[in-house]
Amino acid sequence: MKNLLFGLIAIISFVLNANAQEKSDENQRADFKSASLITIYEKEITEYKFLSLIELNEEADQIIQEFDFSNSQNTKQNSCEITIEIKVEVSIGVAKANISGLITTSCIEATDATKRLKAMLLVAAMS
Repeated sequence: MKNLLFGLIAIISFVLNANAQEKSDENQRADFKSASLITIYEKEITEYKFLSLIELNEEADQIIQEFDFSNSQNTKQNSCEITIEIKVEVSIGVAKANISGLITTSCIEATDATKRLKAMLLVAAMS
């Protein structure tokens, strides 16, 4: 009878311990809150805000591809530069974290550089 009682207590304690560990894993997951894409081109600052990860993935690349460099004097001189900053806000449990990255690149490389920056920040923020 004692062995049965101690066996039952052991099983219950293992089950409760397993459930407690599952709940703590949920609190450690990063949840996307918002993001912004800031471009600085010829002293003009433009900020785009995204409220979901889907918006960020679909619209950020499209925004940079549609950026018009044709009116710039610097484009004709091959010295066209653009600064791109991406900020990502995530929450981990009750804590909030902001991760940002900034690059300055040529206008020709802006699309590829933005894709790489976005990918690196999302991996860092969501892991």
